[in-house]
Amino acid sequence: MFEFIIQAIIEMLNNPLLVSLILGALPISEIRGASFYAFSIGQPLLILPAMFSNMLVCPLILLFWDLVRIPKIAELILGRSLEHKLLKFGKSYETQGLLALILFIGIPFPLTGVYTGTLLANILGIKRKKILFASVLGVMLATFVMFILLGGFSVFFSS
Repeated sequence: MFEFIIQAIIEMLNNPLLVSLILGALPISEIRGASFYAFSIGQPLLILPAMFSNMLVCPLILLFWDLVRIPKIAELILGRSLEHKLLKFGKSYETQGLLALILFIGIPFPLTGVYTGTLLANILGIKRKKILFASVLGVMLATFVMFILLGGFSVFFSS
């Protein structure tokens, strides 16, 4: 039985599409790591399934946020006054910060991405529709930036 499970895992890891999907969804790699993987095996269009798996992370984080009741935990840790100040700051940020959130998620720097951006926006109390919109656009931007940085257009122009 155990041998069968190990063999199934090895066979799954030999599937580049599945590896791309997993790398796109993992917090340590996200679309950036999946992009390097896709280009390193010579299949740059595998960046697209990784992009979709990375987009699915935001709704899962928001669902987990509700299930674990993080705002109640934050109130206990931060105290009521600090939490209200953060929420008040978030409400003012919500009006002009959508572009900043898209850029935060989309620019490929360490500790930026859909995980950090979604958590930060949720802590600041930004509306969920705006978080989802910003995360989708941010992941698309990150995908485009990584595609350009890794020489993706050469795929279309090579003979």
